[in-house]
Amino acid sequence: MSENEKEINKGEIVGVESNKPLVIFKTKEDRYGQDIALMSDFFDGYVQQMSLAIREKSELEIMTELPIGDLGIINDVVHQAGVIMKGNITLLPDFDNLPPDIKSKLKRGIYSVGESRQVEDNLRAVIVDEEGTRVKDITLKKVVNNPDNIDVVRSIGNQLQMRQIYTKLSGIQEMQNYQLEKDRDRDIVAPFLDARMLVLEAETKENEEERIKLLKEADGKMRTAINAVTRDIETTSKWLAKSVKNPFHDFSNKMDTYMGYLTSDLQVVTKYVGVRMQLLEYVGDRKTAQTVLQSYQHTMYDFLTKPVTRKGLSTADLMQNYFPYTTENMNCWLKFSEEMTPVLETSMKNLELSMNNDLSKEVYIVSVEDIDDEEE
Repeated sequence: MSENEKEINKGEIVGVESNKPLVIFKTKEDRYGQDIALMSDFFDGYVQQMSLAIREKSELEIMTELPIGDLGIINDVVHQAGVIMKGNITLLPDFDNLPPDIKSKLKRGIYSVGESRQVEDNLRAVIVDEEGTRVKDITLKKVVNNPDNIDVVRSIGNQLQMRQIYTKLSGIQEMQNYQLEKDRDRDIVAPFLDARMLVLEAETKENEEERIKLLKEADGKMRTAINAVTRDIETTSKWLAKSVKNPFHDFSNKMDTYMGYLTSDLQVVTKYVGVRMQLLEYVGDRKTAQTVLQSYQHTMYDFLTKPVTRKGLSTADLMQNYFPYTTENMNCWLKFSEEMTPVLETSMKNLELSMNNDLSKEVYIVSVEDIDDEEE
């Protein structure tokens, strides 16, 4: 057995205890439904789990001043209870320390995030009521990078990238209805459902060796599903380009069908990659997880930039030119391409650097805490 295989067989988990089962599918639709589009994005829960692991297992430094001058970003973290990435800085909400009543009052506008007047020029953020009275302090705790948490930080960034892409695609997909054919169900959906069943079975196993065995089998099913949908994206892109060159009487129907498949495939592959990376990270195979992410990034980048026509148009360009637009979704593919192309270029570069241990990020935990006894 190779050293790499020994490492994988240990069942090491990124950011969670090895004796805890991996729970990916949480809602009723996730666990028992047949429609992939109705299932969760699978990213948010995992990001929250890893964020909690970072807080519990990392050395934290209390920050007396904000590393960024934009209080609006702090407000987004507290209000949405979501991870925010800005440049080289990642802000993680302290999920266990965000009181529901505070979030509710922030959402209703009763409370807001403002600057502390306790110390001149101090950019410490606080929560104030309608009259400007300070009711809670917001504390930033910098996560000190160490070998134990660096992989968790990278995993959070990777999952957030896929969530960003999926969210954009979901907005586009909602504007177009389509029906998947049986062969697509067989090749793309069935392996995923097989993998899901294996993951659910693994949840019931107290023996870690049995659990890891089932999860590895599930990973094989996910590999098959991802390869099928990736291949479908490539094939459908080619037929979409052919339809543009040969516009017969059924031209419009063909185009709509191909574009419907592509919209579906892009969403599905994003979800699938997120699931497979969680499986691989759980069993300790981080290198393969990074390779899976690289392949996914290149698939998305090819969709956006790779020429498929003699005029040099990409599949995304064709989608932009022939998509059945309404007043609500005008130029959605152009906007998607303009926004996601630079994101992918940066992410691909960062992933390559991170695989060579050359990427450094600053991570902060955002906590809401009781105010201290000092007067403003």
